[in-house]
Amino acid sequence: MRTRSHRPGQAIALLLAGAALLAACAPSSAGQAGSQDRAATPAGIASDAVHLQMAGFAGGPAFNLPGDLGGRPLVLNVWASWCGPCRQEMPGFQQVYLKARDRVSFLGLDSRDVVDAARRFAAQTGVTYRLAADPNGQAAAKLGVAALPTTVFIGADGTLRGRHVGALTPTELRANISRYLKVSVP
Repeated sequence: MRTRSHRPGQAIALLLAGAALLAACAPSSAGQAGSQDRAATPAGIASDAVHLQMAGFAGGPAFNLPGDLGGRPLVLNVWASWCGPCRQEMPGFQQVYLKARDRVSFLGLDSRDVVDAARRFAAQTGVTYRLAADPNGQAAAKLGVAALPTTVFIGADGTLRGRHVGALTPTELRANISRYLKVSVP
């Protein structure tokens, strides 16, 4: 009978990989509704708010979290023109935006995309909510986005309230807005 011999380096690598897997599977407060008793700064921004600067899309203005929230919760959808499910869900996001825009802000974050293709796609979809650009994927990474599309729900206080990976139908988007942002959208 032949026995296997493990090198110390292999054993350490296996232990580290196992630890990383366990850490990735551990429950996180990022996907749950936020607590209402967080300590907030005088400006109404929570101490654990998401701080992020996103470039303007197609020459538009940049978007700064939490500074540009204006006291309203935010639906932040991360997309790219090459993403099939993104193409399917974007018209539905526009529909929900038109019903919710007086209570909830929307931002589409174009991530790791070809600028001209992204501009054409945005024009084809006819979205009227604000768009931002993330050419290197740094903003998406800070938001914990690993796959597209991903929708992030941010409270008016700047805290991450929830995240959904994958395409959303208008009905699912309304349900997530209600669940994470506590806003009812018809």
